[in-house]
Amino acid sequence: MNIAFPLAGVLVVLISFFATLLISPKLMRRLAFKKLVSRDMNKPDKPSVPKYGGIAIVFGFALAVLISLQLRSASMNHELMLAAICSTVIIALIGLLDDVLDIPDKYRVLLPVFAALPLIVVKAGTSVMNFYFFTLDFNLGVYTLPMLGPVTLNLYGLLLIPIGVVACSNLINLLAGFNGLEAGTGALASLFLALCALVLYAQGWPGAVEASFLMLALFGACCAFLVFNWYPAKMFPGNTATYLIGAAIVSAVVIGNMEKAGVIILMPQIAEFLLKARSGFKAENFGVPGKDGRLRYEGKIYSLTHLLMKKFRPREPELVGMLLLIQAFFGMLALASIFI
Repeated sequence: MNIAFPLAGVLVVLISFFATLLISPKLMRRLAFKKLVSRDMNKPDKPSVPKYGGIAIVFGFALAVLISLQLRSASMNHELMLAAICSTVIIALIGLLDDVLDIPDKYRVLLPVFAALPLIVVKAGTSVMNFYFFTLDFNLGVYTLPMLGPVTLNLYGLLLIPIGVVACSNLINLLAGFNGLEAGTGALASLFLALCALVLYAQGWPGAVEASFLMLALFGACCAFLVFNWYPAKMFPGNTATYLIGAAIVSAVVIGNMEKAGVIILMPQIAEFLLKARSGFKAENFGVPGKDGRLRYEGKIYSLTHLLMKKFRPREPELVGMLLLIQAFFGMLALASIFI
């Protein structure tokens, strides 16, 4: 089957959306029955809400990506797409383990390296990156190793892909903790990266088809999850979702050779990383909710959420709306960068 690309893209979004939408209520009820819940810290009464909801996003995303291989079977690189699915599912499993076992920080940083292995094995990405004033070649040549034979050493795969997976999975997790923020961030980031990939597809860019389907699948799944995660949240995504969103973004960026757009779109998360580093990564994003629902924060600024709470004292939906507007702004900048 090789149906028209626009129709295939729409079907991928619809499949991921409705798969996530259908499984979420059942998952939510089961999590509540098993008392797998967490306190909503930004509400005055701190209600208990089912956690681990990111499992629904994993299901919708993986199903849609797998079906996309059939929709455009004649023009898709199945090897790259299956590697991307493996990477995202592995990182989602690590996120679920982190949710359940509360993995220590040193392992939380190292474990995502294993999720990069599928992308490394299939040699995803490029050997040469062109910058404005110079070209960087990551290929170190072919070396013969004992028992392994000839091996091509490429720093892009051996170094940059693992760093990207580790960094991005943790970056998405840093700017989180409010109703609708994680899924909203995933929806906006994936939408703008999908648009970037579509522009590159029109230019005949290699990997653009695969990158666009990855991001369209993520977009549909995150939008469906927002039905249950928007204020007031009925279910939390957990690290399962934040890790998956980060890994899916890295997979699309690597496969579609969209490194510049990927960095730009993650600028809010990079800024959050720098602010959190000032606290030794011990600061929390939460504020103190008042009776009127407004969030207050009086300490030092170690997060974008702290800055917005001190400046505007917003209610939670307003705070999330501000952060998503910032995300959309950098999404538009990332799209504009494709034309520069």
